Amino acid sequence: MSQGGDASTRARAATVVALLLLAGCGGVVPGGAAPPDASPPDSPPIDSEPNETADERLVDVPFPAGFSRTGIDIATARERSVTFLRTEPVTGAAVERFRAGAYADYEYDATSERTRFRLDVHNGYVDVTRSEVYVDGGVRYSRSARNRDVSFEASNGSLAETRYRAADSMWAVASRILTVADFRAVRTVDEDGERLIRYAPTDVAVRNATDIRGYLTVDRNGVVREAVLAYDRAGESKRFEYAVAPRSADSEVAPPAWLPAARADA
Repeated sequence: MSQGGDASTRARAATVVALLLLAGCGGVVPGGAAPPDASPPDSPPIDSEPNETADERLVDVPFPAGFSRTGIDIATARERSVTFLRTEPVTGAAVERFRAGAYADYEYDATSERTRFRLDVHNGYVDVTRSEVYVDGGVRYSRSARNRDVSFEASNGSLAETRYRAADSMWAVASRILTVADFRAVRTVDEDGERLIRYAPTDVAVRNATDIRGYLTVDRNGVVREAVLAYDRAGESKRFEYAVAPRSADSEVAPPAWLPAARADA
C-alpha cells in the first residue's frame, strides 16, 4: 500500500481508534487478563447539544435515501449500515454504559479473509464476561472468560456467519440510540475528503431524562458512521456510542494474542 493510502486509512479510522481506547476497559488489552473489578475510564465530552441550530447550507446538501433534514428512517438506516458491516472491509467499536460500573464494550474488525469480534460485559457487581471470536482460513477460534476462568475452542467456522452475527451485535447499539432519540440534521462535516451529514438529538423517549447530549453522522450511501447519545436519569448517567469506518481493502486483521493458546487447546 502507498504511504498516501496508509494516511487515508488512519484518518478515516481516527474516531474508531478513540472509541477503542474508551472501550479498553480501564486500559486492559483486548483478549488479555483483567481483574474482575476492572472499571471503564471516564468518557470524553460530547460536543453536540439538543436542538442545535441547523446550518442553512444544508438546503443544498443531497441526503441519502431514508435520511432528511428532519429525521431518519430507522429501517433504511439499518439495512444500509448492516450490509456495510457484513460485506465491506471495516473496523468499528461500540460502548454501552448503563450505570456506574455496568457496561458492554464491542470491538469488530473484518476483511474478506479474516474477522475478529470481541464483547466484554460487566454487570456492575462482581461478574465480568469476555468473549472473542477470530476466524481465519475456515477455522473459528474463540476465547471465553468469566472473571478469571478462561477457555478456548477451535472449530470449523464460516466467515460470513460470524460477520452476520457480529454486525447484528454492533448495530444493536446504534439501534438503541436511534430508537430512544429523535434527530435532525444540523450541518456537514468533512472527514478524509468525504462529506458526512451530522445530526443532533432533539428529544429522547425517556421520562425525566436530563442533560441530553449526542450526535450522529451518516455518509452519502446512508451508512451510519457514528452515533452517540448520553443523558442522565434518576441520578444515573447513561451513555451509548457506536463508530465504524472502512478499512483499506488490502489491510489485514491482526490475530489476537491468545491465538496460540486456542490452537494448542484445539
